[in-house]
Amino acid sequence: MLRVFKVILFVVFTSFGYTQNTSSIDFIIKNLGLNVDGYFNTYDINVEFSPESELLNITGKITVSSIKTGIDSRDEHLLKEDYFDVETYKYITLQSTSISKKSDTEYSVGANLTIKGKTKQITIPVTVKRTDKGYKIASSFQINRRDYGVGGGSLVMSKTVKIKVTYFQEI
Repeated sequence: MLRVFKVILFVVFTSFGYTQNTSSIDFIIKNLGLNVDGYFNTYDINVEFSPESELLNITGKITVSSIKTGIDSRDEHLLKEDYFDVETYKYITLQSTSISKKSDTEYSVGANLTIKGKTKQITIPVTVKRTDKGYKIASSFQINRRDYGVGGGSLVMSKTVKIKVTYFQEI
């Protein structure tokens, strides 16, 4: 019995440690008053640092067709013209335009975010923490989906999308 307990603990702690070092791009939006969450499976994030480990530049490119919400039919619908129009716009991109250091680990990043061919200047908070193997870069922010023509004029879906990005960069 003790051996089984040790194996269970090992699996739990090994899994927990793994999920703590996993990069992700997640989102939440209310639809009919309920939270709908999801993530993107395929993306490229590039982060540049100075020799003093200060944040210099961030770029990101998300493959729109990699969206996952847990319901395949909804994912397919999100790829259509009234949402992401993946036939025309295959990627969501972000390019930093300014970076302001707020503290040893906190930055304010001005960036151009492009969705469905529409580019808007946004400002996002970014936290950078040094790890044993590199850097953990994290940001939580909100955008207005209507600014980018996503979801049309739906009245049952919130215009606010909450986005959380966690990225681990090895050095």
